[in-house]
Amino acid sequence: MILYEFEGKEILAKNGILIPKSQLISDQKEKIKIETPFYLKAQVLSGKRKVAGGIVLVEDQNLTESELKKALSMIVNEEKVTNVLVEEKADYKTEYYISISYDGGLRSPIISFSESGGTGIEERIVKIIPINIISKNFDKKDLPKSIVDILPKLINIFLDEDMLLLEINPLVEDKNKNLIALDAKIKLDDEAGSRHIERNFPERGVAGHLPTKNEVMAKQIDDGDYHGTAGSTYFDLDGDIGILASGGGASLSGMDMLISLGGKPANYTEYSSDPSREKVKKLTKIVLSNKHLKGLWVGGAVANFTDIYETLSGVLDGIKESNINPQLPIVVRRGGPRETEAFEMLKKEKGFNFHVFGSETSITESAKIMVDLVKKYASTT
Repeated sequence: MILYEFEGKEILAKNGILIPKSQLISDQKEKIKIETPFYLKAQVLSGKRKVAGGIVLVEDQNLTESELKKALSMIVNEEKVTNVLVEEKADYKTEYYISISYDGGLRSPIISFSESGGTGIEERIVKIIPINIISKNFDKKDLPKSIVDILPKLINIFLDEDMLLLEINPLVEDKNKNLIALDAKIKLDDEAGSRHIERNFPERGVAGHLPTKNEVMAKQIDDGDYHGTAGSTYFDLDGDIGILASGGGASLSGMDMLISLGGKPANYTEYSSDPSREKVKKLTKIVLSNKHLKGLWVGGAVANFTDIYETLSGVLDGIKESNINPQLPIVVRRGGPRETEAFEMLKKEKGFNFHVFGSETSITESAKIMVDLVKKYASTT
């Protein structure tokens, strides 16, 4: 389950991570108790809220009422806003990117860290640091002292709360050297719900709806098979681009980039931690069961341990077993172990409209190529 920002921050604050002073509002008549300047932040599960107008800085107290009314009537990336987080504007000097997720090849969590946080993180160099699952130790070399100091607490939160992804972007440092989480993307392990009976998060899709048939089917892919994930994060949307993303935080950032370029995802899903060929095939068939697709985007960062040949073989198997238009544009952007074999395999397939790219092409560039190809395909069908 993916959490809203305010839900994720509640978990962080409960565990001792500093967050800005804030107030959740769902009624425009409710009085704002935070003094200006503050941000009005639409609570939606999709990303790129700022680009879509979902994050607004309010500096004039006289505009508070009108801006709140506007925020609560917005639709951000096809999601109706029902809650707005009013959050004080933080003063800081440094912003970092940090996330913790699982790596199937290592069979352990990994830290992803960049000294430059904020927007565009998917295009920056990110340092990957394995975590010893027993001792919880990690390589501290070249990490800022403040990050070294806070990481043990973040690792404990990740493990104790049974998370699949804990991403803070940005994690900022103020003038007093305090680290503050300005945003939070958290994905919980649905299979661990029995260990957290205190939680009462309502069921939601990526846009807050009840689970669809495809969402239920996708979640069943991982049942009883814990070798990688390939379906537990599937959510239907209203667009026309099928999504087969990979890599936790990278998959969310990539989808955000696609939306910012004008693409309309038909779903969100990601496969990660080196899932089997069969699991990826099943997920691909679910994505392609949407008969309104105008494109398929298989996107992700460069993998450290996921077998690219194995997983893209699963994608190809799923495509072959689906009744799709041979001209449907399929953009693949991947990298990692056995990528050369995988790319050669796809390029040899003459019955489908593949566009295959490796790490020499950025995720952003591949997203733009996908959007352009969808427009061209739509004009001819």
